[in-house]
Amino acid sequence: EGLSFPEAVETVAGIAGVPMPARDPEAEKRDREQASLFDVMELAAQFFEVQLQTNNGAKARAYLRERGLSAATQQQFRLGYSPDSRNALKEFLAGKGIAKDQIEACGLVVFGDDIPVSYDRFRDRIMFPIPDAKGRTIAFGGRAMSKDVPAKYLNSPETELFHKGQVLFNYAKARKTAQDKGAVIAVEGYMDVIALAQAGFANAVAPLGTALTERQCELL
Repeated sequence: EGLSFPEAVETVAGIAGVPMPARDPEAEKRDREQASLFDVMELAAQFFEVQLQTNNGAKARAYLRERGLSAATQQQFRLGYSPDSRNALKEFLAGKGIAKDQIEACGLVVFGDDIPVSYDRFRDRIMFPIPDAKGRTIAFGGRAMSKDVPAKYLNSPETELFHKGQVLFNYAKARKTAQDKGAVIAVEGYMDVIALAQAGFANAVAPLGTALTERQCELL
Protein backbone atom coordinates (compact mmCIF):
# COMPACT_ATOMS: atom_id res chain seq x y z
CA GLU A 1 0.00 0.00 0.00
CA GLY A 2 3.01 2.31 -0.08
CA LEU A 3 3.00 2.82 3.69
CA SER A 4 6.06 3.84 5.64
CA PHE A 5 7.40 1.31 8.17
CA PRO A 6 5.79 2.94 11.26
CA GLU A 7 2.46 3.23 9.41
CA ALA A 8 2.68 -0.42 8.36
CA VAL A 9 3.31 -1.51 11.97
CA GLU A 10 0.34 0.54 13.17
CA THR A 11 -1.93 -0.84 10.42
CA VAL A 12 -1.00 -4.49 11.01
CA ALA A 13 -1.33 -4.06 14.79
CA GLY A 14 -4.85 -2.74 14.23
CA ILE A 15 -5.76 -5.69 12.00
CA ALA A 16 -4.32 -8.21 14.47
CA GLY A 17 -5.81 -6.50 17.53
CA VAL A 18 -2.36 -6.13 19.11
CA PRO A 19 -1.91 -3.00 21.25
CA MET A 20 0.88 -0.65 20.26
CA PRO A 21 3.59 0.04 22.87
CA ALA A 22 2.55 2.61 25.47
CA ARG A 23 3.56 6.19 24.68
CA ASP A 24 4.52 8.88 27.15
CA PRO A 25 1.59 10.68 28.85
CA GLU A 26 2.24 13.97 27.03
CA ALA A 27 2.06 12.26 23.64
CA GLU A 28 -1.13 10.46 24.67
CA LYS A 29 -2.70 13.75 25.77
CA ARG A 30 -1.69 15.40 22.50
CA ASP A 31 -3.21 12.51 20.53
CA ARG A 32 -6.51 12.85 22.42
CA GLU A 33 -6.64 16.60 21.76
CA GLN A 34 -5.87 16.07 18.08
CA ALA A 35 -8.55 13.38 17.82
CA SER A 36 -11.21 15.86 18.92
CA LEU A 37 -9.93 18.41 16.36
CA PHE A 38 -10.22 15.78 13.61
CA ASP A 39 -13.88 15.41 14.62
CA VAL A 40 -14.41 19.17 14.27
CA MET A 41 -12.77 19.20 10.84
CA GLU A 42 -14.96 16.29 9.72
CA LEU A 43 -18.09 18.18 10.79
CA ALA A 44 -16.90 21.24 8.87
CA ALA A 45 -16.26 19.13 5.75
CA GLN A 46 -19.77 17.68 5.97
CA PHE A 47 -21.24 21.17 6.39
CA PHE A 48 -19.48 22.46 3.27
CA GLU A 49 -20.54 19.38 1.25
CA VAL A 50 -24.20 19.95 2.15
CA GLN A 51 -23.97 23.67 1.37
CA LEU A 52 -22.73 22.94 -2.16
CA GLN A 53 -26.03 21.18 -2.89
CA THR A 54 -28.24 24.03 -1.60
CA ASN A 55 -29.55 27.06 -3.51
CA ASN A 56 -26.63 29.05 -2.08
CA GLY A 57 -24.21 26.67 -3.81
CA ALA A 58 -25.76 26.97 -7.29
CA LYS A 59 -23.08 29.35 -8.60
CA ALA A 60 -20.32 27.10 -7.23
CA ARG A 61 -21.90 24.01 -8.82
CA ALA A 62 -22.08 25.86 -12.15
CA TYR A 63 -18.39 26.77 -11.90
CA LEU A 64 -17.42 23.15 -11.21
CA ARG A 65 -19.51 22.00 -14.19
CA GLU A 66 -17.77 24.57 -16.39
CA ARG A 67 -14.44 23.16 -15.24
CA GLY A 68 -15.65 19.73 -16.37
CA LEU A 69 -15.81 18.07 -12.96
CA SER A 70 -18.48 15.38 -12.76
CA ALA A 71 -20.75 14.96 -9.73
CA ALA A 72 -18.94 11.69 -8.95
CA THR A 73 -15.55 13.45 -8.95
CA GLN A 74 -16.91 16.21 -6.72
CA GLN A 75 -18.13 13.58 -4.26
CA GLN A 76 -14.87 11.62 -4.45
CA PHE A 77 -12.88 14.69 -3.39
CA ARG A 78 -15.66 15.89 -1.05
CA LEU A 79 -15.85 19.34 -2.63
CA GLY A 80 -18.06 21.85 -0.84
CA TYR A 81 -19.11 25.46 -0.59
CA SER A 82 -18.76 28.00 2.22
CA PRO A 83 -21.74 30.39 2.30
CA ASP A 84 -21.25 34.14 2.00
CA SER A 85 -21.81 34.56 5.73
CA ARG A 86 -19.69 35.65 8.68
CA ASN A 87 -21.05 33.02 11.03
CA ALA A 88 -22.83 30.17 9.19
CA LEU A 89 -20.13 27.56 9.94
CA LYS A 90 -19.45 28.91 13.42
CA GLU A 91 -23.14 28.66 14.35
CA PHE A 92 -23.43 25.18 12.82
CA LEU A 93 -20.48 23.89 14.87
CA ALA A 94 -21.69 25.61 18.04
CA GLY A 95 -25.05 23.89 17.52
CA LYS A 96 -23.18 20.58 17.49
CA GLY A 97 -21.68 21.39 20.89
CA ILE A 98 -18.22 22.32 19.59
CA ALA A 99 -16.40 24.70 21.92
CA LYS A 100 -15.15 28.09 20.77
CA ASP A 101 -11.51 27.22 21.46
CA GLN A 102 -11.73 24.09 19.30
CA ILE A 103 -13.20 26.02 16.38
CA GLU A 104 -10.36 28.52 16.74
CA ALA A 105 -7.74 25.74 17.07
CA CYS A 106 -8.86 24.31 13.73
CA GLY A 107 -8.35 27.66 11.98
CA LEU A 108 -11.99 27.77 10.87
CA VAL A 109 -12.58 31.30 12.18
CA VAL A 110 -10.59 34.52 12.20
CA PHE A 111 -10.04 35.67 15.78
CA GLY A 112 -7.68 37.70 17.92
CA ASP A 113 -7.38 40.31 20.64
CA ASP A 114 -8.22 43.05 18.13
CA ILE A 115 -11.30 41.20 16.78
CA PRO A 116 -14.31 41.61 19.11
CA VAL A 117 -16.28 38.75 17.51
CA SER A 118 -14.65 35.93 15.56
CA TYR A 119 -15.99 35.22 12.08
CA ASP A 120 -15.84 32.42 9.50
CA ARG A 121 -12.49 32.35 7.69
CA PHE A 122 -13.98 30.94 4.47
CA ARG A 123 -16.88 32.84 2.90
CA ASP A 124 -18.34 32.42 -0.60
CA ARG A 125 -15.69 29.92 -1.66
CA ILE A 126 -15.57 26.48 -3.25
CA MET A 127 -14.04 24.29 -0.57
CA PHE A 128 -11.37 21.63 -1.06
CA PRO A 129 -10.80 19.43 2.02
CA ILE A 130 -7.09 18.71 2.50
CA PRO A 131 -6.55 15.20 3.94
CA ASP A 132 -3.55 13.86 5.84
CA ALA A 133 -1.76 10.59 5.06
CA LYS A 134 -4.63 8.65 6.66
CA GLY A 135 -7.32 10.48 4.71
CA ARG A 136 -8.50 12.61 7.65
CA THR A 137 -9.37 16.25 6.90
CA ILE A 138 -6.73 18.50 8.45
CA ALA A 139 -7.30 21.75 6.54
CA PHE A 140 -9.21 23.39 3.71
CA GLY A 141 -8.41 25.29 0.59
CA GLY A 142 -11.02 27.73 -0.66
CA ARG A 143 -11.40 29.18 -4.16
CA ALA A 144 -13.17 32.55 -4.16
CA MET A 145 -16.34 32.89 -6.23
CA SER A 146 -16.10 36.70 -6.20
CA LYS A 147 -13.48 38.55 -8.24
CA ASP A 148 -13.34 41.36 -5.66
CA VAL A 149 -11.40 39.49 -2.95
CA PRO A 150 -7.63 39.90 -2.55
CA ALA A 151 -6.87 36.15 -2.49
CA LYS A 152 -8.37 33.88 -5.16
CA TYR A 153 -7.18 30.82 -3.22
CA LEU A 154 -7.07 30.74 0.58
CA ASN A 155 -5.68 27.91 2.71
CA SER A 156 -6.29 27.16 6.36
CA PRO A 157 -3.65 28.70 8.63
CA GLU A 158 -1.03 26.58 10.37
CA THR A 159 -2.66 24.60 13.17
CA GLU A 160 -1.95 21.66 15.45
CA LEU A 161 -3.14 19.39 12.62
CA PHE A 162 -1.89 21.28 9.57
CA HIS A 163 1.61 22.34 8.53
CA LYS A 164 1.32 23.10 4.83
CA GLY A 165 5.01 22.59 4.04
CA GLN A 166 4.64 18.97 5.23
CA VAL A 167 1.57 18.04 3.18
CA LEU A 168 0.91 16.98 -0.40
CA PHE A 169 -2.69 17.29 -1.59
CA ASN A 170 -4.16 13.87 -2.52
CA TYR A 171 -1.27 11.98 -0.87
CA ALA A 172 -3.56 9.42 0.83
CA LYS A 173 -5.43 8.59 -2.38
CA ALA A 174 -2.41 8.69 -4.70
CA ARG A 175 0.04 6.55 -2.73
CA LYS A 176 -1.44 3.14 -3.60
CA THR A 177 -1.63 3.93 -7.34
CA ALA A 178 1.84 5.48 -7.24
CA GLN A 179 3.13 2.30 -5.59
CA ASP A 180 1.52 0.13 -8.28
CA LYS A 181 2.67 2.28 -11.22
CA GLY A 182 6.09 3.08 -9.82
CA ALA A 183 5.52 6.77 -10.59
CA VAL A 184 3.91 9.85 -9.10
CA ILE A 185 2.79 12.99 -10.93
CA ALA A 186 3.48 16.29 -9.16
CA VAL A 187 1.32 19.20 -10.33
CA GLU A 188 0.60 22.72 -9.15
CA GLY A 189 -2.77 22.76 -7.41
CA TYR A 190 -6.03 21.12 -6.34
CA MET A 191 -7.83 21.48 -9.66
CA ASP A 192 -4.91 19.94 -11.56
CA VAL A 193 -4.91 16.90 -9.27
CA ILE A 194 -8.69 16.49 -9.46
CA ALA A 195 -8.84 16.86 -13.25
CA LEU A 196 -6.07 14.28 -13.65
CA ALA A 197 -7.84 11.86 -11.30
CA GLN A 198 -11.04 12.22 -13.33
CA ALA A 199 -9.04 11.49 -16.49
CA GLY A 200 -7.72 8.26 -14.98
CA PHE A 201 -4.43 9.43 -13.44
CA ALA A 202 -4.97 8.69 -9.76
CA ASN A 203 -1.28 9.05 -8.84
CA ALA A 204 -1.17 12.88 -8.89
CA VAL A 205 -0.33 15.11 -5.93
CA ALA A 206 0.27 18.83 -5.40
CA PRO A 207 1.97 21.12 -2.88
CA LEU A 208 -0.33 23.70 -1.31
CA GLY A 209 0.66 26.92 -3.00
CA THR A 210 4.14 26.95 -1.49
CA ALA A 211 7.64 26.41 -2.81
CA LEU A 212 8.39 22.68 -2.69
CA THR A 213 9.85 21.84 0.73
CA GLU A 214 12.32 19.19 1.78
CA ARG A 215 9.56 17.29 3.59
CA GLN A 216 7.34 17.30 0.51
CA CYS A 217 10.25 15.93 -1.53
CA GLU A 218 10.60 13.11 1.04
CA LEU A 219 6.90 12.35 0.65
CA LEU A 220 7.30 12.24 -3.13
